[in-house]
Amino acid sequence: MSRDFVRFLSGTIAILALLAAGLAVANFTQGPRLTASQINLDASIERIGARLSLTADQPLAAGAARSVTVDPKTDTTSTVSGNTLTVEFTGILRYNTRYTVTVDGVTGTFNDAASTLRHSFTTPDSRIYALQRDQRLDAAGAKRPDAVRRTTLRGRGDGEVVFSAPRIQEYAALDAHLAAVTLDGDGKASLEVVSFSGGSTVTVPLPSAGTVSHLRASPSKHLIGYAFTSDPAARGRHFENTPFTYDLTESSGLPREVTGFDGLPMSVLDLDFVPGTTSLVVQAYSQTLYLMQAIGDASPTPLGIHSEMRGFIPGTRSLVVADPTQGSAIDLDDGKVTTLDLAASVLSEKAYPGKLTLIDGKGRYAQLFLRPTMNANVLNPAITVTGDTGSKIVLAPASNASRVRDFCVSPNGQYLAVETISAEGIADNYSSVPAFTAMSTVFLDLTTGTSTRGVTGFQPNWCG
Repeated sequence: MSRDFVRFLSGTIAILALLAAGLAVANFTQGPRLTASQINLDASIERIGARLSLTADQPLAAGAARSVTVDPKTDTTSTVSGNTLTVEFTGILRYNTRYTVTVDGVTGTFNDAASTLRHSFTTPDSRIYALQRDQRLDAAGAKRPDAVRRTTLRGRGDGEVVFSAPRIQEYAALDAHLAAVTLDGDGKASLEVVSFSGGSTVTVPLPSAGTVSHLRASPSKHLIGYAFTSDPAARGRHFENTPFTYDLTESSGLPREVTGFDGLPMSVLDLDFVPGTTSLVVQAYSQTLYLMQAIGDASPTPLGIHSEMRGFIPGTRSLVVADPTQGSAIDLDDGKVTTLDLAASVLSEKAYPGKLTLIDGKGRYAQLFLRPTMNANVLNPAITVTGDTGSKIVLAPASNASRVRDFCVSPNGQYLAVETISAEGIADNYSSVPAFTAMSTVFLDLTTGTSTRGVTGFQPNWCG
């Protein structure tokens, strides 16, 4: 080995040692740096408690959890474990919104050098569906087909047709499929499932000729639920609003009857899936509510006798029920029942009250009212939103001839979807789930109080 090479090698080692020492000093004197982040964006707009994990290049001091801010302003709680700071959002995030999470003055456990951790993300837009019934006739004199269309809140127009049939009674949207109840010329029902990826349409077997109602979906669990009633002339066993579930992933391709205690048949007034689960809540003819398992053979869990099911509080598994003298919320995670003590609406003493829907777990609610007009035969609709901070009218059609058929709140509590009927609308004469011509659905942002989106049709998927 030559002396020149030895000198070169020694010099290189010395330089590398100096660089390593310099890096060690820099790392020791530098504050934590963000190396990774993780959040389930789909879950963030569906339920309360979405978590953002921020991972740094060194263990973090506990004080980092006290220095979190979010723009736009959003309530959070934070914890530190090792290199990771976890930010939990105490509410549901808004659709299609860019959030920036900033953590100032972050220090590590081995030195006092401070830094700022910052991460931005954008939540997804929301798919919206609507059913368009068409009473017009084509050139051959046949009724034009009905259609279910899909678009987004930021989209334009009515969107693309994802399903069409001569007569569509109702539908339910899943993540990758759409289920629809269609009617033949005699009003007999079929239940069809179509894939958004272009697969063939599947017709779900029904026990006999009859009607299907209360079509519901648990989108992430590939389940639909419905009630079936046999035609009076059908042979064999007679079904009356008997609940069934259908698992799109079940190899048999057969629906499953939902039965009561000891496998006895049930007849129901209403049914709905518990959000994000395979559990089903049904209301029997006796008005008793039961928590059922759509998959498996677990016995029903009674939830008490209640007059009406009013859906779930957005982002939770708390079922709102109504009784003649009060309303309550049943938390299906722990069985706790909370009596609702709601503030009075600005129209409570001035108009006839209608449908009421909770927007959040803090008692904020939307309610439909019908207001008297100068014409004794005409009532003008209005929707109010009421909470601890006050009550205000958020929608009032300009024309007394306009009507509101129904409304519901978006899964994240950000919007109201309101079905409106124009003055020229007339009944479409469907025997099940009747509606009107000239219907549209407007989407009202409850934060801004404005509506910048509307589609032709009714039955928005949020209301299913």
